[in-house]
Amino acid sequence: MSRSVALIRGVGGPTALKMAALREVLASAGLGGVETLQVAGNVVLDDAGRSPADIASVVRQAVRGAFGFDLPVIVRTHAELAASRARNPYAHAPEGRWVQTVFLDARPAVRLKLPDGVPEEAVLDGREVFVRYPEGIGGSKLQAGWFEKRLGVTGTARNANTVAKLIAMSA
Repeated sequence: MSRSVALIRGVGGPTALKMAALREVLASAGLGGVETLQVAGNVVLDDAGRSPADIASVVRQAVRGAFGFDLPVIVRTHAELAASRARNPYAHAPEGRWVQTVFLDARPAVRLKLPDGVPEEAVLDGREVFVRYPEGIGGSKLQAGWFEKRLGVTGTARNANTVAKLIAMSA
């Protein structure tokens, strides 16, 4: 059976979810083989022939119904996730936690332009933005929300280490 990855945006702080409870809720919503990674809304599951859009809808509705949070969900198949890593020009940077992929819910209609003078590097490729933070992520203004505003789409970011783990889990 093929596997997909659901990336729930905004899990944490006031919208924190217990991963065991999330797995139970998603299984009761009819999703199979549900596994989670970390406590950041990373869900690997059997897609059972469902489209990514269908999976995203089921996950979003299940989270809203069980926990009361309406959080965006972006889904990638295992093949799409692996292909995104292969296209990421920074994927093999020595500090994987300072390389992120911003997964977008749609292909933006605008081009990406970074502000002058920032140390970050970023490349928009299809439905992903690949970002390298040479000075670390914490102090950067170029977080997922910055890209969402400029590109006019919804996105959620995962670092290169997490992407590699999700690829392995969904294989």
